[in-house]
Amino acid sequence: MKRYCRTATIAVAAALSVVRPTPAVAQESDALSKQREAQEVLDRAVGALGGPEAIGRLKTARVELASTLANVGQGATPGTPPAEQPPGSVIMHAEGGRAVFENYQGENLTFRFVRDPAGSWAHISGPNTVNEVELAAAIPFLSRVTLSPMIVREATERPEALRSLGSESSAGSTFDVVTYADPVGRQVTLYFDASSGLLSRAETVADHAQFGDQVTAVDFSDYRDLDGLQVPHKLVRRQGDLVAAQTTLTSLEFGVTADPALFEKPEDATEGQPIALPPTGPRELEVEELAEGVFLVPNAAPNYNAMFVVYDDGILVLETPQTPAVSQAVIATIRKQLPDVPIRWAVPTHYHFDHSGGLYGYVREGVTIVTTPGNEEFVREVAAAPRTLGSPGGGVDHVSVETFVGSRSFGEGSRRVELYDVGPNPHVDEIIVAYLPGLDLLFVADLFSFQGDVNPANQNALAFAEKLEELDLDLATVLPVHGERATAEQFWESVRLGQEQAEEN
Repeated sequence: MKRYCRTATIAVAAALSVVRPTPAVAQESDALSKQREAQEVLDRAVGALGGPEAIGRLKTARVELASTLANVGQGATPGTPPAEQPPGSVIMHAEGGRAVFENYQGENLTFRFVRDPAGSWAHISGPNTVNEVELAAAIPFLSRVTLSPMIVREATERPEALRSLGSESSAGSTFDVVTYADPVGRQVTLYFDASSGLLSRAETVADHAQFGDQVTAVDFSDYRDLDGLQVPHKLVRRQGDLVAAQTTLTSLEFGVTADPALFEKPEDATEGQPIALPPTGPRELEVEELAEGVFLVPNAAPNYNAMFVVYDDGILVLETPQTPAVSQAVIATIRKQLPDVPIRWAVPTHYHFDHSGGLYGYVREGVTIVTTPGNEEFVREVAAAPRTLGSPGGGVDHVSVETFVGSRSFGEGSRRVELYDVGPNPHVDEIIVAYLPGLDLLFVADLFSFQGDVNPANQNALAFAEKLEELDLDLATVLPVHGERATAEQFWESVRLGQEQAEEN
């Protein structure tokens, strides 16, 4: 090993110090430059809104909004404009880390979302709580983007995720554009009016179950001064090319305290961070054998039942609800039970988004989709949609689609399945039910639901009952996608009560 003389080393170092050039001033990296530019835009926006103290008053505020919603993906046929729903309202209380989000249809509470101060639990109550996990993930995000000061505040609290995208011009206006990742990883892009500094639009890009990479946007306008805080009174939410909601701010009160009883932790509260996204990987589901080779998958998604029937040459799956992740779970469950039998066909009952959200999960596995002619183009659009965010794989160039008019059958004996298009119906133009004559069982979505009590049938069920009478099927059991199985007697009693109610009105 060489030994170096300390004095010689010092001398060499001294010599080098004489000839070493003066270092140039360090150049700011592009990332830091873009972050700084974004921070400058946000600082200006905070000032335009009224300053940090004015925005901070929203931490103890009660906000009320009235909305007219368009039920996107629930029209009579794919591609038709969504039908507007009756006006509803949203009331939000925010108190430090605590939050309450209440949704009303008229005067009726449809659900209430509560988050505790530490964010360690969340709870949803009310009659419309079907998808609690997804709702727990979505509501905090919706509450942040409902008012522009809330989302501006969130962006300022995430400086490490901020980046400037420069300026854009549109319709005669110029916008300063910044982007950031929110606490659950959603990429949010904010457009600030260059003249006023106020937020004009917030966009998020997310993985849509049917159409893959899709932008959801909220436009803010009609800013007014409310006790020193500039607040938008008009909001328009767009999902892709469709207007999903038009909202008006009707009330904003500062210093309002919510009922403390709302924050008492219920036994069935959801543990963990309430804004954490739900798991997307496969999960094993329960399976109930109804007859040899005929299986029910109860709650394949929350309150969405599915079925599958096993044949020598493959498996037929009935219903494709909610998301590709639900399909992954059904596929994984089937393959664990029947590893040597391929899944050959999948049948969505109708195109509505909550019943076709799982289509892509089967398409990417090469499964043939069996549907009615009016839905073929929709299935092909789902297959080809660009997917880079959440769904594995991406768009599929080729999809196998088989259509039928009127009816189509599979198998024989107790495994025989007869598919019938029982549309048009007030609910949707084309909708499939599955009848298993060997079991006298009918599998049906949306046209009849059952939760243990016989209630008067609505107009959808009454129109469906007329179709059933024409088909003249031997019926012992009605198995709905939503809820519990019912006897034929319970179904027809519901129809009778619905007919009497219709005559009275």
